Amino acid sequence: MKLALPFSLIVCVNAVAAEPFSSELTFSHFNNNYQNYGFSSNNLGYRYYLSGNSTEQNLPYAALQQFGRRSSVAINYLHSDLDSTLWYAPQSFSAWNIGGIYQSTEHDWYFSLEHLRLSKFSSHKTSSSAGYFIQPGWLVKLHLQNEKVESRDSYWHYGVSSEKIWAFDSGSFLNFSASYFNNEGPRSDSLALALDYYFNPALSMGVFINDNMSEDYLVSSDRAGIRSSWFVTPQLQLKAGIGLEDAADSEYAWDLGINWRF
Repeated sequence: MKLALPFSLIVCVNAVAAEPFSSELTFSHFNNNYQNYGFSSNNLGYRYYLSGNSTEQNLPYAALQQFGRRSSVAINYLHSDLDSTLWYAPQSFSAWNIGGIYQSTEHDWYFSLEHLRLSKFSSHKTSSSAGYFIQPGWLVKLHLQNEKVESRDSYWHYGVSSEKIWAFDSGSFLNFSASYFNNEGPRSDSLALALDYYFNPALSMGVFINDNMSEDYLVSSDRAGIRSSWFVTPQLQLKAGIGLEDAADSEYAWDLGINWRF
């Protein structure tokens, strides 16, 4: 199960300075070829930053949302399609997600709150987190989620996560993240680990392991794989990832994304 697919991306880029931005528009696509069911989803999101850019940060472009100390609000729309299986007919789902992040250069606290609601069923999930920057590049968070599943009870999920980034004199970075959730109800406990190496502020390659982690809310997966992120310009980001879930029958899932900052 925990096996990464052997592919690589080789790109030569020259890092350029980040430019100020107040908005971020994102689009991502997730897909799999699982034997029992096929699942795909498209996610369109917009984030508005309430505070200005800091000129004193030495961070990769991709880490500015997590470590940039800028408060923001966001809204996302998700549409998913589930192929027919032995148990279900083909179905389509959609969901709305709205939330925000509060952080500041004036203190070391981090808070977030978001609410997701499915449009087809009376199911929804509210997620909150409280964190603290132990160091400028090290954030630890506690998570609390409440999930209401149609025709079932309301469930509580508890989690802890940590993310740390190291900056080197060569201009490269190393980012490690880990999270664990103790989940009630239909969801099993989940674990996620990831390690990303940034050749410069614009380009990274990484590996990840997800164990029962939620993929776009509707599907949980166990997969391990590799991923890459490249800021073609300081405003335009391209992302890709692929992971193998079952080595016996080559079940894998992949995702692509594009972000535009302005």
